[in-house]
Amino acid sequence: MAQEQPKAPFTQAEPEKKSRKFLLVFAAMALVIAVLAFFLFKGPAGPKASPKMRQMEETVQQIQQLEANIQEKQNEVFSILNEYKKKTGEDLPEVNIMNLTPDQKRVLEEKIKNEKDVSIKSLLQDILDKNSDIQNLNARVQELESLLPKPHMVEKGENHYQIAMNFLLNEKGVDKARAMELVERTALFEPIVPGFKIWNFYAEDEYGTFITQGTAPISPNQIQRRVKKELVDAKDKAIAEKEKLQSDIDEMEARRQELISQLDLLNQEKQSMLTRMSDLNSQNQDMQTALNSVFYALDLPKVLAEKGIIKGGFLRATKLQKVDTALFNRSLDLRGDGRIAIAAAEFQLAKIRDITVYPGFFKAGVDYKVEFDETRQNATLTILDAKKFMSERIAIAVE
Repeated sequence: MAQEQPKAPFTQAEPEKKSRKFLLVFAAMALVIAVLAFFLFKGPAGPKASPKMRQMEETVQQIQQLEANIQEKQNEVFSILNEYKKKTGEDLPEVNIMNLTPDQKRVLEEKIKNEKDVSIKSLLQDILDKNSDIQNLNARVQELESLLPKPHMVEKGENHYQIAMNFLLNEKGVDKARAMELVERTALFEPIVPGFKIWNFYAEDEYGTFITQGTAPISPNQIQRRVKKELVDAKDKAIAEKEKLQSDIDEMEARRQELISQLDLLNQEKQSMLTRMSDLNSQNQDMQTALNSVFYALDLPKVLAEKGIIKGGFLRATKLQKVDTALFNRSLDLRGDGRIAIAAAEFQLAKIRDITVYPGFFKAGVDYKVEFDETRQNATLTILDAKKFMSERIAIAVE
């Protein structure tokens, strides 16, 4: 039976609308079918398909290729129609451009004959030629289909599993347990759309099923490519964008029954992201501590000078030098107690004579203060202006 062609004006408006509609539908379904997106056109499971089953598969594959060629020719016609409208500002009369009747063909031939513009005449001739190609391809499809059992035409709401089980149980009388086993070993394709043709074969306890485009406006190959692209995009976004992942997780939870086959993968992704969030939170805490802390080197003046942290000389004021930040190996979080305890014993001093803070723009009594106990064995440096010291590197010389 020849493919039924959609009757449409000499424009591509309607096919484009249908294509966009299906694109949106299958993009939304991409995550749903991550596990179900098997490689297309795979025959019966296992390497021991019978010669008869292999012959049927080869015939279906020929039909698939012919349908792909037909769609390519149709797309070329739509492009030509666009070009025609750009040049003339008009649409061609409303006829079935993919399957011209003899009368319609004669009308088009007459239009070509009377057309004076060479470029427009060429476009109309291309339409006529490609229509002939499409009719020849359809005839070949019809010829091949006549060699096969009658296919199942997919209707809205059907799925491949349901169709396969119905074929084995109701048409072939196979026991339910055996039918389930045969279907389980066979690659099924989801989603299927109205207009697809599903070819079911059963002989000598061997089952095979294949899909061709039929009258659907989109091919199984196109669906597979779109599904794979959506899966990759979704995964990349899930890894790169925490917020997008959370949105995806929420959506998955709402459709949990439909996404049961993907649940394990989503949980793994979720746990990975939660771990990253925990790590980021820990890093944030460390960063906040660093931003609110003063980092200091505490030692005798000569030791600080030997390390190059401070430098002075005859008639030259002692100043803090630009050195490796690792030399400021102590820190104080100024969001808490802003005091630094200093003991003479730590530096083998009998008592603490004086304490100096570098750089010198930190002023004693204004930015900080130093207090000694009665024996001057211990001193306390208290930060008075915490904001001024935050994220700074200072040297504290103990004399």
